[in-house]
Amino acid sequence: MAPARKKQRLSADAAAVSAADDEVPDQTAEQPAESSNSNAASSQGRSLFVRSLPTSTTSESLAEFFSESYPVKHAVAVTDPATKECRGYGFVTFADQEDAQKAKVEFNGKLLDGKKIRIELAEARERGDKAGVKNEAKAKREQERLEAQQPPKLIIRNLPWTIKRSEQLADLFKKYGKIKEAYIPKRSGGLLPGFGFVVMRSRKHAEKIIESENGKEVDGRVIAVDWAVKKEVYQQAVQEEPEAVDASDALVGDSDADTADEEQSDQDNEEEDSMTEQSNEDEENGEEEESPEFDWEANKQEDRSATLFIRNLPFTCTDEDLEDHFSAFGDIRYARIVMDAGTDRPKGNGFVCFRAAEDADACLRGAPIRSIPSQASSKDDKSTGVRSILQNTDSDPSGKYTIDGRVVLVSRAVDKSEANRLTQEGVAHRYRRDRDKRRLYLLSEGTISTKSKLWESLPPSERTMREASAKQRKTLIENNPSLHLSFTRLSVRNIPRNIDSKALKALAREAIVGFAIDVKAGKRMRISEEELGRGGEEMKEADRLRREAGKGVVKQAKVVFEGEGGGKVEESSGAGRSRGYGFIEYHTHRNALMGLRWLNGHSIGYQVKDPEAKMDREALQDRKKRLIVEFAIENAQVVLRRKDREEKAKDRGRKQTTDPTADSKMDTKKRKRDARPTKNEPPVEPPQPSVDEKVAQRNRIIGRKRALRRNKRGQK
Repeated sequence: MAPARKKQRLSADAAAVSAADDEVPDQTAEQPAESSNSNAASSQGRSLFVRSLPTSTTSESLAEFFSESYPVKHAVAVTDPATKECRGYGFVTFADQEDAQKAKVEFNGKLLDGKKIRIELAEARERGDKAGVKNEAKAKREQERLEAQQPPKLIIRNLPWTIKRSEQLADLFKKYGKIKEAYIPKRSGGLLPGFGFVVMRSRKHAEKIIESENGKEVDGRVIAVDWAVKKEVYQQAVQEEPEAVDASDALVGDSDADTADEEQSDQDNEEEDSMTEQSNEDEENGEEEESPEFDWEANKQEDRSATLFIRNLPFTCTDEDLEDHFSAFGDIRYARIVMDAGTDRPKGNGFVCFRAAEDADACLRGAPIRSIPSQASSKDDKSTGVRSILQNTDSDPSGKYTIDGRVVLVSRAVDKSEANRLTQEGVAHRYRRDRDKRRLYLLSEGTISTKSKLWESLPPSERTMREASAKQRKTLIENNPSLHLSFTRLSVRNIPRNIDSKALKALAREAIVGFAIDVKAGKRMRISEEELGRGGEEMKEADRLRREAGKGVVKQAKVVFEGEGGGKVEESSGAGRSRGYGFIEYHTHRNALMGLRWLNGHSIGYQVKDPEAKMDREALQDRKKRLIVEFAIENAQVVLRRKDREEKAKDRGRKQTTDPTADSKMDTKKRKRDARPTKNEPPVEPPQPSVDEKVAQRNRIIGRKRALRRNKRGQK
């Protein structure tokens, strides 16, 4: 049914026109079907299509808004049958075509309930006979009925960036009913689009979500919830965009109830396509376009002028901490910590957006400048390019740019193209960083984020152990410059007492296979190109030699044992017990990274030696331990001596294979201690003397004793 006509106060001319129009329905009811086309053509140019209407708009308020300046014949605000709210568009038909043209110019961009509206002329489409119209409307109603039987699908726009996974999206709406599916599409490069989809099992629950959640604020952003349409419908709406406003001819012949009903249904379907197009435009832009004159590029530039990029942040810093710290410089619009998509841990940088660009400029002017050491002019010059992980607090005497003992670096935020260029330069910088012999960037490997589920599952004793380990390692590195982190050697702690070196080596081999399986299943991120390039030719050569020798990926695995007195003993002696820590050495850095990331936090179960004894709480906790795996800290001097010994052993082996006489020559130069028998070798029996040698030796001893006695008598 067409909406009821609103009475208007018209002039004499307008009344005449209105009276003439009132006679149109009766004439069209008696004329053949061809006359409907002429009526549609006569009303063409008198109807306007109005978009961007507020949800509170009704047909009466729309007619009243336009009737303040021009006589309105008819006005319709299209509403959603489920929510009874305006869908954001409607139609206004004037008594005179000239009034419609003037109203289009005057009201386009005008505010209605605080929202700018957009106005276009509605153009009528060519229609067939009434039977064709009825069949088409009936087919569309049947299609809508079939779609209503399908599980209702919702689109959620303007999602906050904190919602990254489908599970997080489902958690927002599971309180309203059972969710059949929830997913967030991903763009190229893994970027989030800012919207997602939720499929409910019940249409009633979906309607309740739209009613309750639409316009609700989630993590600082107001989300928009609406019905989702099929991709084909959206593409068809894009192709038929000029026809999206042609539905105004449904306003002609409103006295015929059946015809008006069918045409109004066509109008709803056509304009729903138009709103689908507008909805998808909103998804791409991230917010609703208020007017055609809105300069989006200028708005982005203005936002960048008030946005700063913060680096060298503590990994424990949160959004609230960042906002509280920089609020001293001015009013903050938002503050965000950048999270690593693979590990879900902070990257150590973030963004701060001020409400005023002047505050951002003042903060940037007072920020400490990072001193970049000049590169060495020659390879022999070691005085330049000296690096230190110690924080230079002298660069920030005021303390305004220091967070938890770290002096942050402040710079202006840039656009995407500039960020890509800086990223490429950053790769080159990280390559130079990887050449640092101390490899301090490996300190963060093995740490577990305090916000992760794995950290929550750890018992308090293991949390304390990990925190103490991080502090101890940092102190060692800062106090001794000869210490560095190994590329291939891992330190493993919290090992159960029943694990020996053989079991640890088997576990190290299992870690490589387990990591590959997790990557294939999508549970872990694969090793990046940057990480694969660490070590350069040295790692490639080590892997080549390993393959040629036919050896496994694990070079060595050792568990440290102690004796009764607490001193270290060899595991082969069988007289000691495990200290609960050990070392794993791989041939390459790639395998070491794979092993560390799989073993770190890996749970190992074991049996208590005396299961019949009464077990306390601590004994129950000791039944399952999670390994603490980190890159081992080594002394450069010790590593150098070890390499020298290995090289000498290789040289001796090569000489023995090339020169067989070299073995006899080297035997003559052996030291006395080298000639002693080892523990595993039987003692060598000395040669037995002959009988004459024994008699001569006995006579010499007797002669010495007699001479000593004569000397004693002579002295008396």
